[in-house]
Amino acid sequence: MARDYKGRANRGRKKKQPVSPWVWLVLGFVLGAASAGFVCLKYTPRNAQDNWIGDRPPVVKKVAPRKVSPEPARVSKPKFDFYNLLPDQEVLIPDEEVERQVKKAPPARPPEKRAVPAETPRPKAAGKRYMVQVSSFRNKREAESLKAKLALLGLRARVSSARIKGGTWYRVQLGPYANAAAMQDVRRQLASSGYKSLAVALK
Repeated sequence: MARDYKGRANRGRKKKQPVSPWVWLVLGFVLGAASAGFVCLKYTPRNAQDNWIGDRPPVVKKVAPRKVSPEPARVSKPKFDFYNLLPDQEVLIPDEEVERQVKKAPPARPPEKRAVPAETPRPKAAGKRYMVQVSSFRNKREAESLKAKLALLGLRARVSSARIKGGTWYRVQLGPYANAAAMQDVRRQLASSGYKSLAVALK
């Protein structure tokens, strides 16, 4: 007689129940806490207990009082620094002096036409010569920009550099002019266009 073994094998095995999601959740929490503890121990300095100040009384360092000297009165800086930047060969002329020299100067006459001998040496220009300084900059690009703006007004300016107190300054100047009247005309034109300027006498 034939026996049926198939049924016996199925009866002997019990069905495995699936693992509950709660078990996975608790296992994940435990692994996360263990990892966090390991990281804290690994990257915390060894002398962290020395830095703990919960039980110790606070240490107060005594600091000697500093002597405070009174601050010198602040002098308001002028808007333009080029008043102080003129080199030794130039002399700043106050506006009142320029006006006085303009009044003294004889009116300009048209040049007379004369035949000039071929080998006559040119006489040296008598009297002072004058320059007009419009501004002074530490940056050459700014000076060149102002020179271009003055060219649009019909004024031919030049940029000259001067080393003053360890720094280089770029001055925008007009001239030289043979007399104070010509210089003052240029200064009036600058003032009407919104530019301040300085009168400078050349030595």
